[in-house]
Amino acid sequence: MEQDHIARIRRTWALAAADPAATSRVFYSTLFRMDPTTKPLFQGDLEVQGKKLTDTLGFIVDHLDALDILVPAAQELATRHVSYGVAKDQYDSVGAALIATFQKLLGVDFSSEDTAAWSAVYGTLADAMTSHAYAE
Repeated sequence: MEQDHIARIRRTWALAAADPAATSRVFYSTLFRMDPTTKPLFQGDLEVQGKKLTDTLGFIVDHLDALDILVPAAQELATRHVSYGVAKDQYDSVGAALIATFQKLLGVDFSSEDTAAWSAVYGTLADAMTSHAYAE
């Protein structure tokens, strides 16, 4: 992963993580609006799920320069997501909702370069996850 991408992700995540409840609330409302097929996947307490989301994003951000730890953990998460009923194409929706969340929450503090960094890193990680969990 490019060092510039890692720096941008860490900077913007620090801003979003300052209010994890708002970040998760905006993320899920955005995701459900963008892809209504995802809503039935979340039957439990959305606040608890939001905490899991922000914890997971924090782990990812903290391990962007430790792919030997990050990739296997992400692949394990993807395998669990299959058992929850997550479809491969829903990863695209999650990525789009994540970017839209940062754009909404951070406004001018989330530049086009930040969007490119998050998109590249999310795309790489989502590819590793889906190729592992949905192997044919």
